Order: sequence, then C-alpha cells, then structure tokens
Amino acid sequence: MRTQTLEPDSANTDGGSRISGDHRATAPLQHRYVEDTLMTIKRPVAALALFTATAMLTLTACSGQTAQSADAAAESAASGAVAADAAESLVVLSHDSFDFPEELLNQFEKDTGVKVTIQAVGDGGTLANQLVLSKDAPLGDVVYGVDNTVSYRLAGQGVIEDAGVASPQAELNFAGEPGLVPIDHGDVCVNLDKKWFADKGLTPPATFEDLAKPEYKDTLVAMNPATSTPGMAFMLATINHFGEDGWTNYWTSLKNNGLKVTEGWSDAFSVDYSAGEGAGPYPMMVSYGSSPAYSITEDGTDTTTASLPATCYRQVEYAGVLAGSDKVEAAKKFVEFMLTPEVQEAISEVTYMHPTVKEANAPEDLVKFGSLSDTPVIVPADKIAQMAEEWLKTWQATVIG
Repeated sequence: MRTQTLEPDSANTDGGSRISGDHRATAPLQHRYVEDTLMTIKRPVAALALFTATAMLTLTACSGQTAQSADAAAESAASGAVAADAAESLVVLSHDSFDFPEELLNQFEKDTGVKVTIQAVGDGGTLANQLVLSKDAPLGDVVYGVDNTVSYRLAGQGVIEDAGVASPQAELNFAGEPGLVPIDHGDVCVNLDKKWFADKGLTPPATFEDLAKPEYKDTLVAMNPATSTPGMAFMLATINHFGEDGWTNYWTSLKNNGLKVTEGWSDAFSVDYSAGEGAGPYPMMVSYGSSPAYSITEDGTDTTTASLPATCYRQVEYAGVLAGSDKVEAAKKFVEFMLTPEVQEAISEVTYMHPTVKEANAPEDLVKFGSLSDTPVIVPADKIAQMAEEWLKTWQATVIG
C-alpha cells in the first residue's frame, strides 16, 4: 500500500499511511540550505550586474550617447537586479510519503510567481515534534501531513498561524488550532487476509470483541501507539469503544490472546502480515481502510483483503501556515491551492486518502474497495490533548509491562 505503501507511523520507524509506506527520509534543513546558498550567490551577482551596467553607461555617455538613453539603460539594469533578488519562494514541510505532482507546483508558480519546495521531515509524529521544537525558528512556511492522532502535540504551542483559510468540512476541523485546515481523510481499521480465513474454514471477526475470542488466537498484529500513528488511532478507537473503565481490560484480553505488537506499520506489513510483503503468519493487522484497494484481483472485480468497518478510526490530515513565516499571504495561497478540486484529486491519487472538498473525486478503486466507514470512531481533539500522555503510559504498562 502504500506499497507505494502506507502511512508513516506516528513517532516513526515506518511511516505508514500512504503509499510507500510512510517512510520518510529525514532532511528538514537540506533544501532550505540549498535555497539560502542560492540566494547568497544571487545577491553578489545582481550587484555585479548593476555595477557593470553602470560602468558601461558611463563609457557610452562619454562617447556621445544621450543622457536620456543612459538613464533608461541604468533603470532597466537596476530593476532587473531587484527582480532577480526579490523572487518569492515557499518551503512546505510534510511527511515522507507526500509526493506532490511537479506539474501542479509549476502551475502554482505560474499563477502566483511563488516557487514551492516540498521538504520531507519524517513520519507524522516526527513532523509534529519538529514543528514544536523549531517554532521559534520555523523550518518552513506551510505544513501538510499532521493528522488528528498527533496534532494534539501542537495545541497551544503557537506553531500554527490562523491565516483565515476556509475549511471545506467544519466537522473535520481540529478544535483548539483553527489554523489547521483538513485536506484529506481516511480510516485506520483492522484488516484481514480473506484467503487465509477461507483456507482455514474460519468465519472472519467483525467487531472489537471478536478479536479477543479464542478462535482468533495468534492472528492479530497491532502497532505501538507511542511510535505509530495507526497504532495511536487503534488505541483511541478502543478507548472510545470500551470507555475509560474497560479499555485496559480489553488490551489485556488481546495480549492474552496472542496479540503481537510492532513499532511501526511497515514492520507488520513487511514481516508479519500474511497478505503483506513478508507473507507472515498473522492474517490480521491494524492498517488502513484504503488498504484493500491495493490488493485487487487481476480481473478487478474483488479484493483479497478486507477491513473491519466496526473497528475504524477516522484519520484526518491537515495543512496550515506556520507561525513565524514572513510569507503568510503566499503561504495562505498555497493552502487554498491545496483545496482546489484538481489538487485535491491529485493528492488523493498520491496518498490514497479521500478528498475533503466534496467537488473532488477519489480514485475509482479507492471508492470501490476503500470507502470510508459509515460508523467511524472519532475522539475529540481536546480530549486527546488532555489525556494522550496518560493513555500512552497506561497502554505501555498494560501491554508491554
């Protein structure tokens, strides 16, 4: 899946939600360094051009050229130097799995005169952490790719500027950070290998409760919520479903039923999952609601995997203007550009997440085999911000020990 792979995991190690697995190369400063170097070179070149033009004008004046033509030439050289020095650019920070189509970046530059560089910072959790750590000297102007399982880390930190970009779906907004605008959304759900269950003659589970039954012993792989965004989403889904008084007992029952925990999505998909790259021994794993769209049969009529809608947690990815950017208006234009139907559809093709703009269409296979759950779990943002650290500590003590 994101084989191009799936999503990058929360705090890391595999990235995980998109195609390519969410493995983000981490070089947050590299492109900034290159751009700064280019600007440093450009200024002396511009100054030299202006000096040379002025010297030539002096010589031509001495040879009888009119003062009027000399003034015009000098003005032209000066304006050219200033234009070269004043070209505007933006740096957009994102997770590693975001591959923005080059033709759309070129279109934005053509329409606005603003050149955009996409800079990968790591998976969603790493990206959120870097935003907080660098808030006094931001590494870019716009961010895309923090989702509602890690955005709580930004709450009240002064990281996001409310630039006044209109949200396409207010119900998907992240409470407490009005500058975060929902760009795409999808589900994190338990996925299963249909062939494995058919070969065993075993009816697949359908609910959270089913996963803890004896007949499904040693069949499920989940991720550590402290290091994986799908892992965090699954933990939040169980907390919502079983309540504050019951979710730890549920995890104890999963552990006693042979649950395997990995650090990231890629670990599970590439090694443990029977329908994954490693063809491992576990026929179920926590993954994405879009994953079945990557395992379509050759005739295109069915998929070899399925997700369990009753276990789905709604994942929303956001973009926003970074506080501290000196290019707020240009940054706002780019976020608004991301909300145009054409760009929304391009992002959906890359991430295999559903557009938030209703006029935009998701890929046909995603609509058919990776549709959104009708009954997703969503934990309010303010509740996550308040309780996340405590929940993670409790999960660690219960499951890892």
